[in-house]
Amino acid sequence: MRINYRMKVTKLLILAIFISSLVLPAFVAASSFNRELKEHNFVDELEVTHTSAGDVDLWPMLQHDTKHTGLSLFGKSGNWRAEKWNKNIGSMVISSPAIDKNGTIYIGSNNWNFYAINSNGTKKWSYQTGGGVSSSPAIAEDDTIYVGSEDGKLYAFYPNGFKKWELNLGMWVYSSPTIGDNGTIYVGSTNNNFYAVNSNGTLKWIFHTGGMVYSSAAIDEYGTIYFGSHDRYLYALYSNGTLKWKFQTGGCVKSPPSIGSDGTIYICSWDGYLYAINRDGSRKWRFNTGDSAETSPTIAEDGTIYVGSYNGKIFSITPDGTENWWFQTDNWVISSPAIDKYGVIYVGSLDGILYALNTDGTIRWKFNTGGEIATSPAIGKDGKIYFGTHIISLPEFQAYLYAIEPIDDAPPDKPSIDGPTGGKPHMEYKYIAVAKDSDDDNVSYFFDWGDDTNSGWTEFVPSGTSCTQSHTWINQGTYKIKCKTKDTFGAESDWAMFEVEISRNKISYNSFFYSY
Repeated sequence: MRINYRMKVTKLLILAIFISSLVLPAFVAASSFNRELKEHNFVDELEVTHTSAGDVDLWPMLQHDTKHTGLSLFGKSGNWRAEKWNKNIGSMVISSPAIDKNGTIYIGSNNWNFYAINSNGTKKWSYQTGGGVSSSPAIAEDDTIYVGSEDGKLYAFYPNGFKKWELNLGMWVYSSPTIGDNGTIYVGSTNNNFYAVNSNGTLKWIFHTGGMVYSSAAIDEYGTIYFGSHDRYLYALYSNGTLKWKFQTGGCVKSPPSIGSDGTIYICSWDGYLYAINRDGSRKWRFNTGDSAETSPTIAEDGTIYVGSYNGKIFSITPDGTENWWFQTDNWVISSPAIDKYGVIYVGSLDGILYALNTDGTIRWKFNTGGEIATSPAIGKDGKIYFGTHIISLPEFQAYLYAIEPIDDAPPDKPSIDGPTGGKPHMEYKYIAVAKDSDDDNVSYFFDWGDDTNSGWTEFVPSGTSCTQSHTWINQGTYKIKCKTKDTFGAESDWAMFEVEISRNKISYNSFFYSY
């Protein structure tokens, strides 16, 4: 796997956050924020209705809904993509975007700011917290926006950006809030606690685990709350905060769980397995992801599960735990996939590329940001895909929120090449290429001279306009010129080939034009 210096820096920073929090002083865990729950009377499990993918017409939280399916009712057909806009949001970005019913996108940044971005890419407002915002926001039915911060607080905002309230949870809040139907906000903290918070900002109850809680909660149709902890357990709690059961994995559980339509709970662990767990807490099956994994499993309409891994692979897994296929990227995949209504899977990698994959694992298109993607995509009502990326330019990071739109776009035709078929060393020769684009988009040309040099991409010109480039070969030999074109959306043609023989005495021409 190719891992460059920038990627290594980001990984080290992410791991440093984990390690530093593991060695925090013990007195923090014994503080007032770490008090144990009082005894609760056992209550029967009451059936309540929680929001599912079929009921949501926006993207209000991490992985779309309270079951974390990652499945959207919306999408836009297209075999290609167009960048609509990107917005600088300061620093390293791990927070994943949420979208409200008006199309406003909310996302946090490690520059301590929480942003609201209009659907056209302009800033609506921002709020500076007391720490980095790696938590992904959640939007309630009354339009209140909740997000955690490394300053140890859970924040509530009105849609206009005014702070509604803040609640000190004592330690860093990386966990992304999940909102129950009664308005209760569920969120974890690095002080080993998992919290239930009333919509007015008062504490409802606390559940103490044996490790930091980065995981976000998933809620099933009965109101059972599921979340993971660095103590290696997946927890299932009743809505009053009492333990229903816990399931032990072989590693830290940073992954947010997901819930299938049949009630199966899916969770990834740093032990390198995806687990499928029955409602009663028993193991259904496990799948070897080949390396640590922390993505939230995404669940398609037909029950297929998609997860990423630190080995750079994206897996497609059947509901019975067998592998359909895997797709290899060039770096860690900690972005959780998102699926649109057409079944297209969108997922980012630390190689800086957002991938659009077909259901059979073939690539539909890809978009290279030149940075690293640690966030999970969100899909808007108009089918646009929103995600964050950061570019390392030491000593600072630059982070961006992107809006990408699927489009129908045919690549330009393969160009034709004209010019001398032979020549002498150290002499300059001109070559002409021309290509048309069926969509009448402007085109750019790229010449590979066959001697480890190239022209780079030329300026865009109207479809059907020829492009002339010159080149000088130093050594004798037979060279294969290659030329391709791309349109303004980045769709590239196939290579055209043209052979040139360079010798001491031979000069020949390919066309009547070049004989004069």
